[in-house]
Amino acid sequence: MKKQIIFIARFAGLIFIAGCGIGSFDTNNMPVDGASATALGQGRADENTTSEKIHHTTQWENSPYDDFYANIKPVGDIGVIKGAVVPHHLLAGYLPATIFDYLKKQKPSVVVIFAPNHFQIGPSNVLTTLWNYQTQFGRVKISPLAQKMVDAGVAKTNETGFENEHGVGGLVPMLARSLPNSKILPIIFQWDTPTGTIDSVLTFLKNNLPDDAVIISSIDFSHYQTWPVANFHDEYTRSVIHNFDFSDINATEIDSHPSLYALMRMMEYYQTEKIAWEGKDNSASIANRPNAKETTSHYAPMFVKGAPDTKPIAAFLFFGDMMLDRNVKKAIGQNSPDWIFEKLAGQENRFFSGMNFVHANLEGPFADSRRSTTKSIAFRFDPKLITTLKKYNFNIFDVANNHSLDMGQAGLKESEKNLTTAGIDFYGDGYDIGDYAIKIKEVNGVKIAFVGFNDTYFRLDKNKIANTVKKAAAQSDLVVVNIHWGDEYKTISNARQRELARLMIDTGADVIIGHHPHVVEEIEIYKNRPIFYSLGNFVFDQYFSKETQQGLAVGLVASTSTLSVSVFPLRSIGSQVAQMDYAVGFEYFRKLLETSRLSGYNFTNFNLKINL
Repeated sequence: MKKQIIFIARFAGLIFIAGCGIGSFDTNNMPVDGASATALGQGRADENTTSEKIHHTTQWENSPYDDFYANIKPVGDIGVIKGAVVPHHLLAGYLPATIFDYLKKQKPSVVVIFAPNHFQIGPSNVLTTLWNYQTQFGRVKISPLAQKMVDAGVAKTNETGFENEHGVGGLVPMLARSLPNSKILPIIFQWDTPTGTIDSVLTFLKNNLPDDAVIISSIDFSHYQTWPVANFHDEYTRSVIHNFDFSDINATEIDSHPSLYALMRMMEYYQTEKIAWEGKDNSASIANRPNAKETTSHYAPMFVKGAPDTKPIAAFLFFGDMMLDRNVKKAIGQNSPDWIFEKLAGQENRFFSGMNFVHANLEGPFADSRRSTTKSIAFRFDPKLITTLKKYNFNIFDVANNHSLDMGQAGLKESEKNLTTAGIDFYGDGYDIGDYAIKIKEVNGVKIAFVGFNDTYFRLDKNKIANTVKKAAAQSDLVVVNIHWGDEYKTISNARQRELARLMIDTGADVIIGHHPHVVEEIEIYKNRPIFYSLGNFVFDQYFSKETQQGLAVGLVASTSTLSVSVFPLRSIGSQVAQMDYAVGFEYFRKLLETSRLSGYNFTNFNLKINL
């Protein structure tokens, strides 16, 4: 890996990549990997003296491809591979080099490359090229199937579209080096290519590809995120691929859903759904810059004959108290609803992408109008803000708290109606434990019971709590309890919180998420179950202390037997939320763990793995 960092200093384009962001812009709000294009210098298509039309890849005196091959990973004999995913963000060039090097012994006559149309160049959702490539390692010829695809009407050509398309051009030199006698069939997809259009391409391939053909999808994984967030997103995406879960492909945080869909359908067709080897990395790790604010992550699985290794998984993102009235309302009016979330969301809203559930404690109702009340602090949220929350993928709220009834029962009913109309789930009762305490959801074969309790108005009956958790456990594979409890502004849980937490886990809870203190409290692992006593404020207007403007987001990737827990320290300024800088967040979290009780578990890069 050291050599990969050294070659960065040799090439100006790759120095830009070393900054860990993908260095792109996108006027169409679509993913663009401009840094990779810069690094490879794609962009010249010429006619030579024999009138042969050729794409040229840039030739360097000292090729970074030599470094890629010097750093290939040992694979061993995993048999015949039919397909693979490779990155085109070539800071991780050793991964595609590893796969193409392994393919040398297979010598496929045709290599299909699915890739994103990064620059969204027309005239079709599906483009191919009829021009050969000239690389520093020799000529790479286009398969005659490209012309046949065009003649069949399943693809069109736009050679300009391939001049800067690094999703293909960055890999071609490795094909020339490892597979000099193989022809390639490049196919690039627009970001929003309809599934039916992709299926037409796949039907053509099934009917025309030779038996020894290999399918490669050129895909980069999480973009624009900090390293810990990218790891959280990638864990979910990898599970989608391992499970061959087609229904969740579009929820993954990658740069080409069509390319992933196409590969997985072809592997399904060939019955080569078993992942025999996989490599993964992140630009922050490769460049030794853990504090990078934007990274690109990489994943490279190889597929062989066999069934998928299915392990149903659900992914969650939990936040603490969210209040959209008072000074938050003023800030929205002075700026926009997006202003609250845009720093946290980052480019293309990617922070809030790549999971099944985005969840918060909703600290008040979306009532149609404000009502008179005797409460000294009573919140009412404008229902128009629900559209904004949908934009950021919020899809379930806990309403078991001391503000859900601020506008009375009528206001709560209006809030429930407004959320239901928007397709957002909710659960929990403001008083006692009622019919709405449990919400059962099923995703990817995992049944989740969301349970909501409010222990702030008066102390809930412990037998009712235990019986409700038992009931939830009997109906689900995973029980997640959100509970409003504890003492405001206290950074350590009280005795009742600890008693209730252990009672709930003893009776079937798998995860406990607490809120109400408006500051972050410690974490505990009890019987291999995580307890977050308080996530603190998410969106609030308590500007009077540093602690009330700090919070945690918790990412959870859960199966029926494992939990992967990721923690993201947050800070807000004037109710605008963002992640803490890596170094600041690391120190903040280190101090939090000093007061926590982890039963021998340890967080690594803000992540903790637990076997249930």
